[in-house]
Amino acid sequence: MKDYSQNGEQAHILHYLDTIGLTTGHLVDLGAGDGYTMSNSRALLDRGWTGDLYDGDPKGSQDVRKAWIDRDTVRGLMPTQVVDFLNLDIDGNDFHILKEIFEHGVRPALIVCEINPIFERYAPVTMPYNASHQWDGTDYYGMSLCAAERLGDRYGYTLAYLHAGINAFLLRNDHAKAYPELVRSIEYRIKQDHRRDPHDRPWTTLR
Repeated sequence: MKDYSQNGEQAHILHYLDTIGLTTGHLVDLGAGDGYTMSNSRALLDRGWTGDLYDGDPKGSQDVRKAWIDRDTVRGLMPTQVVDFLNLDIDGNDFHILKEIFEHGVRPALIVCEINPIFERYAPVTMPYNASHQWDGTDYYGMSLCAAERLGDRYGYTLAYLHAGINAFLLRNDHAKAYPELVRSIEYRIKQDHRRDPHDRPWTTLR
């Protein structure tokens, strides 16, 4: 099978879903790009999954709906049926969007969300909500691993895996308890993948 993902995360996503018995289902991909390049959902769609893919700039793709993803729009983007897998990579308000999804009552079996690895392992930090934020290629985006972990824990998820230092796998607690082998040791290190924010914009530390 072709690997569409950026860093090989596709194989891990398939392993997690296969292990918990989800060989088919429905997915939502927020920040899907063109739906093929560096995609964490395309392999599932190739397998017969159904899905809703959204991006602010889908680059003309017919498979991805153009949509600005913020707190006012995200609930309308969530399907009424069960969401089994959620991929979240919007380079900005990820924490706030994920919280809004949880508040809407959506509980995917598995969530893969990008984190910002510039913070200490247990620093619960997120970018303040900014509905008009557009990533500018700097390190000013998203949330820390600890922020993702805390948010997941609050809504019934276990941080089960960190892939390539940037992809947090949040496994719903019922599956984490049923398949403890899927909860792996977290290997984390601070790293700087993008140039530093020259504007020194603020961060929010969660309480």
